Amino acid sequence: MALTPAKTTGDALRAAGALSTVGLAFVLALGMGFWIGDRLDAWLDTTPWLTLVGFFLGLAAGILNVYRIVSQSYPSGTTPSRPADGASAAAAPPPVGGSDTPADWDGDSR
Repeated sequence: MALTPAKTTGDALRAAGALSTVGLAFVLALGMGFWIGDRLDAWLDTTPWLTLVGFFLGLAAGILNVYRIVSQSYPSGTTPSRPADGASAAAAPPPVGGSDTPADWDGDSR
């Protein structure tokens, strides 16, 4: 399964715009969950239980928001474009010959 880079500069800019909202979406979901839990605690006098529940629900909502934004920005089969010079360590070719066992890492081939 080969992954292809984004097709156009417009696609890359749209993805960058959507990804720039990730931090704000996460923090807002977390803050809203905490605030709603705190207000319910004050109203029902259950401190700190509903605040904790609201915090964790906000955390879950924030993670879900991040997942949705990222999955919409990079649909299945696409990756962010890489530098043209191929400077990525993941793109480096495997070593020729040799072994993957620790015994052969010191250069001693038996």
